[in-house]
Amino acid sequence: MEQINWLAVAVAAIMPMIVGFLYYHPKAMGSAWMRVNGFSLDTLTPPKPVLYLVALGLSFLLALRMAADVTGPGQQTAPDGHSYVTFQHGVAHGIINSLLIVLPVLGTMSIFEKRGWTWVFVNLGYWVITLVLMCGILSAWR
Repeated sequence: MEQINWLAVAVAAIMPMIVGFLYYHPKAMGSAWMRVNGFSLDTLTPPKPVLYLVALGLSFLLALRMAADVTGPGQQTAPDGHSYVTFQHGVAHGIINSLLIVLPVLGTMSIFEKRGWTWVFVNLGYWVITLVLMCGILSAWR
């Protein structure tokens, strides 16, 4: 990994929370998420503030890993001379990581936790959007 842009990592680290607030809102995918988990607005309680800090710390670790992915060796210029330092290049990394890492993890969890494929795809949608934005930021803003 080349020199880390810590500001880009910090901005990418807040993306899971921003996307989560929007994606899991009841008027977006929140209703589907509640249905597949057996929740209702009445049964949900907001997490304790400390849990948001834990989530932010975990998001920071993910942002560091994604930064290593998009800025690693050979991630500056393609053999044909095109620059890899673009948002679009990060989008490709986000999609690839979603399909090759997140989908197998969620799929395996759904099998052993006896959850349906709707649960997998509701949560996969969140991670695709999140990783696309995280990797896009990290790739473009080096």
